[in-house]
Amino acid sequence: MSDFHDNIFYFYRGSRHPQRAQYDQQLEDNTTKALVNTLKHCDPAVAIKFLGWLGIGTTAGEVSIELQSATIGRERIRRASNRLLLGLVAAMQSNGDSVCDKLEGPVNGDSRPDAWLYGEDFVVLIESKVEDASLELNQMRGHFRKLQVGSRHRPRCLVRTWAQVHQFFKELHELNGKDKWLVEQFTEYLEYQGMTEFTGFEEWMFQFFVRDEQDAEDKKLIRRTMERFGEKVLHGDLQALDPSFYEERYVGNFGSRHDHFWVAFGPAGGPKVFVKKAHQTISLYDYGLNVFVNVRPPPIKMLRKRLHSEKQRFVEIVSSLPGPFHIQISELRMVRPRKSDDYPIATLEGGTDKLPHSRPYGLKDPNAAGFDHLETLLRQIPHPHFSLTRRIDRKQVLDLSRGSAQDLVEEVVRIMKAFHPLVEFING
Repeated sequence: MSDFHDNIFYFYRGSRHPQRAQYDQQLEDNTTKALVNTLKHCDPAVAIKFLGWLGIGTTAGEVSIELQSATIGRERIRRASNRLLLGLVAAMQSNGDSVCDKLEGPVNGDSRPDAWLYGEDFVVLIESKVEDASLELNQMRGHFRKLQVGSRHRPRCLVRTWAQVHQFFKELHELNGKDKWLVEQFTEYLEYQGMTEFTGFEEWMFQFFVRDEQDAEDKKLIRRTMERFGEKVLHGDLQALDPSFYEERYVGNFGSRHDHFWVAFGPAGGPKVFVKKAHQTISLYDYGLNVFVNVRPPPIKMLRKRLHSEKQRFVEIVSSLPGPFHIQISELRMVRPRKSDDYPIATLEGGTDKLPHSRPYGLKDPNAAGFDHLETLLRQIPHPHFSLTRRIDRKQVLDLSRGSAQDLVEEVVRIMKAFHPLVEFING
């Protein structure tokens, strides 16, 4: 097992290999090694499931592996009825034009595949790319020609992303012992390298906030998770709701004084533009997720103006929001130039009682006195900060993160879409 660990996982969770710079240049090869060695060292059933995922039906037999070999021999290829050219990439081409549609044509020079998987009746030739690299047509044509031994069995071509590979391994069930450990190491390696889509939050991410010492590599991994989460939310119908407003997402840095990670959504330009508008933010704490409308100066002036001229409309919007939620009013005080701290002043709740005869309470009731109190606070506090928050507790976040975590994305998007009328009202 030591050679397996040394050759695959020196990147894993920030291990400090003495030749890190050299290995960074070999990320593409190392990622391919991580994949094929996971298949090699796990029970054959794992490789058989992987082949089935690629459309190669086999139920028994040894799976052999070659790395960076020009060929595995014409006779091995000739007798295989299942031949597959597999391209692994970080992201699909945005124009939708597949290299698999252009494999017939001239080839310049020879090609060397990143890996081969083969057995009694199948051959898989793998070409992998990472980060922004794309599959090269001449290279893929050269690989395809290698698989065209004889004329009875035409090779197939398939392009998959590393995120899809990651999802396949994350969804493997009933693993235990060595297989479970190896698959977990491989999927976490891909996560650490930022080569996956958002697949949910895990228990250790919440525990990170309450540790006495917070590991720097854990911090990087959680931040990347927030980036991918934000991307999923942005494109999960939020952007379609108002394309001119929800143009991008921005993930904040986690400093020594912070107790949460956050990702904000708004017009192009990042935080300097976001703060000029009421916008929406998601924060990750030890207790769960907060989804909230964030209003700081200068848009707090717009909120004051709206409350003065259209208070009834504000009441209608807030009382119709999905509960439970709460509004917090804080006072911003400068602690040094361009830096202020929040000092909470009041928290106003809103929701619906779960009784045989349920009824709204707090700001879910349009007749609540809390609306007058809110208006007074915003008028009297010199530099107020307004936030309206819906919390998703830790257990629910973990439950919704199961599988592909699409349920969590959909729940957050549902809340943000419901909050959007308030954002529009404040921004005018």
